[in-house]
Amino acid sequence: MAGDCCPLTEDTFIRFPSQSNVYGLSVLPCTGGAGHELLAATLKGKVTSFKYQELRDKLRAGARELQFTYIPVDAEIVSIDSFSKSPPKRGLVVGITFIKDSGDKASPFLNIYCDYEPGSEYNLDSIAQSCLNLELKFTPFQLCHAE
Repeated sequence: MAGDCCPLTEDTFIRFPSQSNVYGLSVLPCTGGAGHELLAATLKGKVTSFKYQELRDKLRAGARELQFTYIPVDAEIVSIDSFSKSPPKRGLVVGITFIKDSGDKASPFLNIYCDYEPGSEYNLDSIAQSCLNLELKFTPFQLCHAE
């Protein structure tokens, strides 16, 4: 294989404030003709959205930080997942698990984000503000979903 050229090239480089892993990534489903979007959650509680946009007949990479509510500043994000609701319902659901260290022990939580307001079912900024918070008795290192 010496001399073979790799067909992949680096397109975008973004520095995270802290580390993450494969369980900190979630591909959002395509919605309304839009392309895929990727959510990346870092250990220190930051969630960044990555997507490509077509500008002047060229694809441009874009990234922006999302502010998900009810994630304490000292919490460590463990995993993230997202999916579209099954028909006939519409909308996007995002789940984030994190650990909150309260001194003597660490408490795991699951936050489920979803917006029911018509027109906001796929708006990530709106979804990030609507949260159901659940305390867990275990730490789910991998978060996934099923119909």
